[in-house]
Amino acid sequence: MKGWKKGALAAVMLTALLFGLAAPAFGATGNVNLMAVNDRVQDMTVENMPRTVGGVLYVPYTMLSNQVNGINLGVSALYSTTRRTVLVTDGQRGVTFDLQNNTAQDLNGTPVSARAMVRNSTVFLPIDWLCQYFGTIQCTRTRTPYGTLIRVTNSAAILSDQDFADAARPQLADNLRRYLEAGGRGEGVDPVPSGGAESSEPPSGAELYLALRAGTAAAECAQLLENREQRVLFLFTREELAQDDLVRRIVGAGHTVGLALTGEDLETCLAEASQGRELLAAAARYNALVVSAPNLDDEGREALKKEGYVMWAATVKGEEFSSGSALVRGLDPQRVNYVEAACDAAFLRGALNAMEEENCRIYQGTAPALA
Repeated sequence: MKGWKKGALAAVMLTALLFGLAAPAFGATGNVNLMAVNDRVQDMTVENMPRTVGGVLYVPYTMLSNQVNGINLGVSALYSTTRRTVLVTDGQRGVTFDLQNNTAQDLNGTPVSARAMVRNSTVFLPIDWLCQYFGTIQCTRTRTPYGTLIRVTNSAAILSDQDFADAARPQLADNLRRYLEAGGRGEGVDPVPSGGAESSEPPSGAELYLALRAGTAAAECAQLLENREQRVLFLFTREELAQDDLVRRIVGAGHTVGLALTGEDLETCLAEASQGRELLAAAARYNALVVSAPNLDDEGREALKKEGYVMWAATVKGEEFSSGSALVRGLDPQRVNYVEAACDAAFLRGALNAMEEENCRIYQGTAPALA
């Protein structure tokens, strides 16, 4: 066994030297998480770096995929892009993570408490829970000068964690260098929610419709959403519809455009809605159906519905929260949330990041969906 260990150590060091003869000197690495499976370092990128959310360590599903990393741990993850599911199985037992519905169950259909999460279009799995569930793999953390090495192993691993970390130093340094050059900020651990200790709760998976009140930052907010392949409802007042170029840009990108009615009685709101429809039709050949009328009572809203309009009514207001991440923490995971906020790029960016971390599902507020 000692001979095997010495040979493996020499092989890892030789491979490491091929990646870089010297470990570059970096400053503080922050909370960078590097990856290895058995005795092989895995490429770490901005998109797939392991993260701790709510006290739970999540690793990319590829660490358990022998199709991707070429290492058979005996427990393998299979990702179906069509079904939006990840099956983790050892051939006898298994857990299916349903990304669409934010649920998980074993092969007998019995629900389990674990949840997967999606970040930067990468699927992450709760590795410690899976290690406990299967019992044949383990996950360790080893501090190195380049960050924390997250290592998933089975009985086939030869080197101890410290021996492997020492032998793989040049590879780890190279991984860190490429990560920083790609814009990584070294944030492997998310902030603990305000209120104290970390929680072991999985991502909330809250569902929501999002409406943004158009303003000077509407185009920037629309671009932020489109970069994430999201489309939402933009609410324009009658006066804001004079911005023909902005209206056409948002309609052309596939967002829903609704009318923000400011009148305090039904007659005024009906006049605003009629004029708004005419302006939208002229600017973008768009038929506005969704309206918000926060100043009307229930009877007034019902009257608008009878005129063929679909009502938007917010259950969560952005101005009630200090930041976008605080707003997301205020969402109710037990029901669909109707979130409305002003077009503020910094606030929206924080909200979208937090929604991604919490595996939230954002629906587009079209007229058929809201009717």
